[in-house]
Amino acid sequence: MPEVLSARRIPELDGVRGLAILLVLAVHFGLTANPPEPLYSLLRLGWSGVDLFFVLSGFLITGILLDTASSPNYFRAFYMRRALRIFPLYYAYIAAFFFVVLPLTHALNRPVPPGPAQGWYWFYLSNWRSALGPDYAFLSHLWSLSIEEQFYLVWPPLVLWLGRRRLPILCAALIMAAPLLRFVYRVHPYSPEFLYRLTPFRVDTLAWGALLAVIVRNEPWLNRFLAWAGPLAAAAVAGLAGIFAFCGTKNSQPVVAVAGYTLLAILYFLVVFSGFRGWAPLRTPLLRTFGKYSYGVYVLHFPLVGYLYLAMDPVARAVGRVPAALCAFALGSAIALGLARISWLLIERRFLAWKDRFQA
Repeated sequence: MPEVLSARRIPELDGVRGLAILLVLAVHFGLTANPPEPLYSLLRLGWSGVDLFFVLSGFLITGILLDTASSPNYFRAFYMRRALRIFPLYYAYIAAFFFVVLPLTHALNRPVPPGPAQGWYWFYLSNWRSALGPDYAFLSHLWSLSIEEQFYLVWPPLVLWLGRRRLPILCAALIMAAPLLRFVYRVHPYSPEFLYRLTPFRVDTLAWGALLAVIVRNEPWLNRFLAWAGPLAAAAVAGLAGIFAFCGTKNSQPVVAVAGYTLLAILYFLVVFSGFRGWAPLRTPLLRTFGKYSYGVYVLHFPLVGYLYLAMDPVARAVGRVPAALCAFALGSAIALGLARISWLLIERRFLAWKDRFQA
């Protein structure tokens, strides 16, 4: 295997990003028309798109850190490049909400349900607050970015300290600990999103991706893994099919949260590996386009959901709820992609041009 893998651009991993964001858009936009079963349950599975993002992030970030561990500017290069990628759009979005949208809403005497203090969002801690109680509607999707940012903060020193030999031990420990914690707290008095949004309960998805980054850099491990990939995929799919058939697809259902999250992480671990290996379906232009703009689409799409709920009810009465759900998904995705493209041109691209100054 080549010594440095993260320097190689893999188009299929853009396709993985595209698949992840389309899953998220399916649940947020498709359900606005309240379609009948089984389409409702199928679209509701879109919540797992965030899990695919987590596995992919664990894989890519760990790979970058492993490949640059000997660099003298290891920490500076990593943190600056992450900041340039993530901070500009994120902080522009929450600033627009707190300093423009919220004051304007109050000035128009529109009711706004109370939400947490601003600091939870400015410091990427909103997932901890929203796991325990109410959240601002326009900001509730930012919980997953908080988990990723917490991961980016603590993971580089751990990778540097443990190295390639001991890092898999930590990954295995996290992979086992998270579902055990979810089992212990499967009955709780908190928000329905408690098991879904709290970092200790979700860290196993990131650890699966990190473990994959180690595997593809170790040829003997990779060869052994290839022999088990097929049976592992079959077992994950069969387990998920059984869980969803008997327990439904709601992410807060205890069996889904305890065992389903783990099986989804395994399945998405294999999807990311397929992207790394160049699986052709992930190379399609549609997936790669959504993958390129996935960050902007994710941050900017959520305010559209409420408007689609208002618009889709008369559409559903006119054409039926299944066509209306598909229309909502297509329309919402197209608008979100357009907003992300504008964000890319006006904000993100300008900051990303500075990343070359912080090469490891």
